[in-house]
Amino acid sequence: MLSARIDRILTHAVLLLAASLLLLPAAYAQDNSQGRYRPEGRQIGVAAGREFGERIYEVRTYEANPGVAEFADVMVFYPLTLSFDRPNGAIAFAPGFRASADNYEWWGPALASLGYNVFILNTNEPTDGLAARADALAALVDFIKAENENPDSPVTNKIDVDKIALMGHSMGGGAALAAADRLGDDIGAVIPLAAYCCEPGGSFEGDYASLTSAALIVASAEDTVAPPVTHARMLYDSLGSENKIYMEFAAGDHMFPANGGPEHDTMGRLTLAFLKAYLDGVEGLAQQVTMPADSEKFSTYLAP
Repeated sequence: MLSARIDRILTHAVLLLAASLLLLPAAYAQDNSQGRYRPEGRQIGVAAGREFGERIYEVRTYEANPGVAEFADVMVFYPLTLSFDRPNGAIAFAPGFRASADNYEWWGPALASLGYNVFILNTNEPTDGLAARADALAALVDFIKAENENPDSPVTNKIDVDKIALMGHSMGGGAALAAADRLGDDIGAVIPLAAYCCEPGGSFEGDYASLTSAALIVASAEDTVAPPVTHARMLYDSLGSENKIYMEFAAGDHMFPANGGPEHDTMGRLTLAFLKAYLDGVEGLAQQVTMPADSEKFSTYLAP
């Protein structure tokens, strides 16, 4: 009888140990941003998700070196999903002139918290021009598609390759438009931030009348490196897209979209609303970005 009781105790202990081992992956999967990515971005994403009534994901990050000629490496932020979840969209992001991926780290958790797989590249050289950055973004789109099919990737079969957006800051923003124009229907949306129109010291002489992707152009009236009148606004006016929005903040220097810049809450929230409405087709969110509640923060705001 004592032996049977001991057997029951041992069996119960084994079952408890097995249960605890099964729970370990879930425990490790709990979000803890400290030391892994900027908590500011996470907070912005969570706040936007609650406001929009959208699902909020835990976020993970890794770095990859694809070994391609067009760019050096890439910092990836991705939502933690379940095996039966549908794939999510992806964002390819190019840094500005002389900047690197980690200058824009807040964008990763902000966007990934609402389901986007975010790929922020490092250029081969910090001084790579607009054409080289456009080539890099086109190559990054190819890498995103390959990563989705890579069995060793954390994002295998987790990306909806029909929902890819391009983003970039400064010359990376100009490159995002150039790459989106080149890639056509492969790109669902484009978001240039404080866009520099052209190669260093050049001027914009073309147009993007053939670009039909939804576009959100974000600028600042105080930007003296890429003044809106000769850069962001001129680019906006040249767009052929029916779904184009021009968002010009009243304050902020050229680096306002980077880590530590002003108005990240507003910029992040409206960018997420734009992506949910125009990339994912979520009904009811377009008004968030076409008729912003905090209009006093903008010197100019143009929307359909």
